Amino acid sequence: MVEQPNRQALLERIALLEKESAQRVRLEAINAALFRISDAVITATSRQELYRTIHLALSPVIDTSNFYIALYEKNDDSLVFAYIVDTVDTCYPPVINVSKTASLTAAVIRSQTPLLIQKDEILDYRAKSGLINPTCTPAAVWLGAPLKTPRGTIGVVAVQSYENANCYDQMDMNVLASVADMVAITLERKYTEDALRESEEKFRQIITTVREGILSINADRRITFANPFLAEMLGYKLEELIGQSLAMLLYEEDLLDFSRRQDEREKGKIEQFERRYKTKDGRELWAIVSASPMVDGKGSIIGAFSTITDITERKKVETALQEKNLELQQAMNQIKTLRGIVPICMNCKKIRDDKGYWNQVEVYVRNHTEAEFSHGVCPDCIVKVFPEYPLDSLTNDNLTRK
Repeated sequence: MVEQPNRQALLERIALLEKESAQRVRLEAINAALFRISDAVITATSRQELYRTIHLALSPVIDTSNFYIALYEKNDDSLVFAYIVDTVDTCYPPVINVSKTASLTAAVIRSQTPLLIQKDEILDYRAKSGLINPTCTPAAVWLGAPLKTPRGTIGVVAVQSYENANCYDQMDMNVLASVADMVAITLERKYTEDALRESEEKFRQIITTVREGILSINADRRITFANPFLAEMLGYKLEELIGQSLAMLLYEEDLLDFSRRQDEREKGKIEQFERRYKTKDGRELWAIVSASPMVDGKGSIIGAFSTITDITERKKVETALQEKNLELQQAMNQIKTLRGIVPICMNCKKIRDDKGYWNQVEVYVRNHTEAEFSHGVCPDCIVKVFPEYPLDSLTNDNLTRK
């Protein structure tokens, strides 16, 4: 005969089943919340959207009436509250010198472990820590988990209750720790994306505003990138350059040198040189090219990157200067100058040349300079040689002849 359970045993069995059922329901709710959060980790377009989704997703499984996400900056030991929902404290100002405060958030950052603590323990911690007490209202119970990344702990996600000291348990701590891990992964990913986006934006600003041509070509020596200034320099639209062979911009007689230099680039050579380019309207543009190989993530050379500085005007000035220097040199070679001591007869005024012959002054000067002589008679000689002619009747034209 099978013994029938008494009423008390039945009640205990029912209570156990109800507890197990409630646990299953809670676990299902937790799984649903974690799934929703993991989905938000992938799809959220902004941090605030992610924070709101986490807050709402946790609400069915954890009391999130008072919920915040705080972000920690190790470099300046500061803390900012990125997302806050609080029924008592409406002001959460940034915190500086976090390591010197007795805040629970700082305690989690220092320990890098989750913390579940009640009010009497909170007050005791503040009293004994020897640190600066925060101005926030102490909660009946506080639960926080660290946001840990490869860069270190970057913040804390926390919930608290000002009324119910038994609001949270160990399972809640495990759930919050799991959520914190997902949030940390997301924030790290977004940190990397933001850093990359910022770097790309700075690069974009540089290449679009710098007054230098910038160009990249692939292994087939086709243009994969050109900045607006290069297109302006060459008289093209950007879309007319992208995908074209760089050879279209070069003179035929320079193609062999271009090919040789690209072979060197593919071996890793970095160099600077002068190059001629053809503009769209047929002008000759001289440039200084600073070229280096482009390397992919595996270390393989996949093309070349160059900056191109227009030196056409400088080249024109240099050419004109060279022509002037040549003309000057030719002129200098033709100029004959007298140097040193010139022997001259004190009586007849003949000059002895370097071969020992005595020459008339005009002959010697003509042979050693570019000067030509025009013969005339000075007034003193007229009186002596031509006394029959009155001096005032003669003009300069009468007195000078070649």
